[in-house]
Amino acid sequence: MVDVANRMRGLQESSITAMTVRCQELGAINIAQGLCQVPPPPSLLAEGARDFRDIDHSYSAPEGFAVFREAVADKLKKCSGLSVEPATQIVATVGATGALMATLTALLNPGDGVLLFEPFYGNYPTALGVLDLRAEPVRLFGPGFEVTEEALRSAVTDRTRAMIVCTPNNPSGRRLTMAELMAISAVAEEHDLLVITDEVYEDIYFGPAPHIAPATVGDLGRRTVTVSSLGKSFSVPGWRLGYACGPERLMDAVRVAAESLVVCPPAPLQELGARALRLGDDYYRGLRAMYDRKRRALTEGFVAAGLSPNEPDGSYYLFVDCSPLGVTTGAEATEILLQRSLVGTVPGETFYLNSPDLPYIRACFSLPDEVIADAAGRLARGV
Repeated sequence: MVDVANRMRGLQESSITAMTVRCQELGAINIAQGLCQVPPPPSLLAEGARDFRDIDHSYSAPEGFAVFREAVADKLKKCSGLSVEPATQIVATVGATGALMATLTALLNPGDGVLLFEPFYGNYPTALGVLDLRAEPVRLFGPGFEVTEEALRSAVTDRTRAMIVCTPNNPSGRRLTMAELMAISAVAEEHDLLVITDEVYEDIYFGPAPHIAPATVGDLGRRTVTVSSLGKSFSVPGWRLGYACGPERLMDAVRVAAESLVVCPPAPLQELGARALRLGDDYYRGLRAMYDRKRRALTEGFVAAGLSPNEPDGSYYLFVDCSPLGVTTGAEATEILLQRSLVGTVPGETFYLNSPDLPYIRACFSLPDEVIADAAGRLARGV
């Protein structure tokens, strides 16, 4: 009888998707899913409406149009000091997820171990499972979730071949420091590990210090594939436009894998994406100010409810300690918030292979101001 592949057994729909369905059924405010519900830059929409008919609607090359790759290279150099050759070191992909899957497919073998820093983006273990790779947790503890060389070394096994580094982090909002990245560099060098960095929130951070691209630190450049996308920075996640970049010897294989998986990313959106990547500094300052305002507004709602949200350095999530509710798990906390306040959140267990040290929930603040105000009010009244 035809059956599903063994590697798919046990893989299930994410708790985020399940909560979204429950919010729809109950008429609750959904701050669980990171949908990025703020408008794209008006100039980008206006140019798209004006020029879309005349943009190339055929396939692009598997690695993407040159105009897009050149814009990616210029933006990386300007914003984080990362120098890459657009012709040979950048592959345009279907979102950051496409970049991650192409990288894992091209550079790792079934059974290889991949280090994940807990808490991590919940889709990582599923992506690894689909490819028959093994998730290996590096346990971090709140509220700081600092990466230590000791914790990293203790997590390495004889099967470890890579690690995934997300900065700014989803769900905690942590931005890794130079000292933490140097520790990662030391362990990666010692064990000859591939480093895959997820930097989709690179432009959303709070405070004066700019984003640190891991590939610019220590010896990481020669063993790092940087993954990012346009979705978060320009509020266009539905465009599914991302990229991977790294050493040419690695990107040759990533390009072949990306082509075999999806042929190429959306051609017309690459031309518009190149324009987005060339927006000036004022745009990025405005983006960060907007998200800082939203962060503070939703934080006030959780504080008024007697809960303990963290202070994220970046991304658009709060990671909230719900111990004051008298619960022991994030799943219990999400149910209380949903029933009492009609506000949907994500249990912290979604972001761990092991149990979290505290009953965390994640909440997204990439929402219209009026929705955040409504959610904050419901939390304060209901809890």
